[in-house]
Amino acid sequence: MNKPLKAALFSALIFPGAGQLLLKKYISACYFAVFASVGLYLLFSNLMARAQNIIDQVQRGEVAADLATITELVHQQTSTATESLSPALIILLVAWLVSVVEAYRIGKKEASL
Repeated sequence: MNKPLKAALFSALIFPGAGQLLLKKYISACYFAVFASVGLYLLFSNLMARAQNIIDQVQRGEVAADLATITELVHQQTSTATESLSPALIILLVAWLVSVVEAYRIGKKEASL
C-alpha cells in the first residue's frame, strides 16, 4: 500500500491526525486531533445533558419510568436537538475530512520527492 493512501486511511479510520502522525507531521496532527476532540466533546456533552434531563424528569416523578414514555421523550428531544448539535457535527466532520485530504496531499508530496 502506498504511503499517501495509508496516511489518508489512518486519518479516516482511526482519528483525525493519525495520518499526519504516520507522516511525522506532528504539529498538524495535533491541530486536527484537537479540533476533532473539541467537536466530539461538544457533541457528547450535549447528548449527556439531554439524557440527564430525562433522568431528572424520571427521578422527580414527572414522567413514568417505562420504556415507551422514555422513548417518546427521547424522540421529542431529538426533533429539537438538531439545531444545537449541528455546530458540533460540523466541527467534527470538517476536521475529519480536511485531515484525510491533507494526509493524502502531504503523503503524495513526500512520495514524489
